[in-house]
Amino acid sequence: MTVGIDDENGLPLGYGVIPNVSEAGACVWTDSHLAPGERLVLRVSFAHPAEVHAVAARVVWTSEGADSSGAPIWRYGLLWHDFSSACAVRLRHLAREAFGERRTGSHSAVTQPPPLP
Repeated sequence: MTVGIDDENGLPLGYGVIPNVSEAGACVWTDSHLAPGERLVLRVSFAHPAEVHAVAARVVWTSEGADSSGAPIWRYGLLWHDFSSACAVRLRHLAREAFGERRTGSHSAVTQPPPLP
């Protein structure tokens, strides 16, 4: 899933990829530099049906790695802050599918995380 990354004022910071999503947040890979505690707005792009949703998030951790060619890439852990109900439904569906596939190889239900602050 691809995302446009903006600061909390709507100024573009870059683009990224979400390789891992949960009901509480996501991991984002990008070459943009973000600071822990920074508030962002992600423009999350879904493929089927094609939709883009704005999602507010906060950076909670960072890690540097490398892509398949060895080029540096940053990984960021994000905590969802506020998002539309339509986006929430789609992200929760993706998180449940990913969780079910990792745990059991099926689409099993997951428990709800505690509410976001």
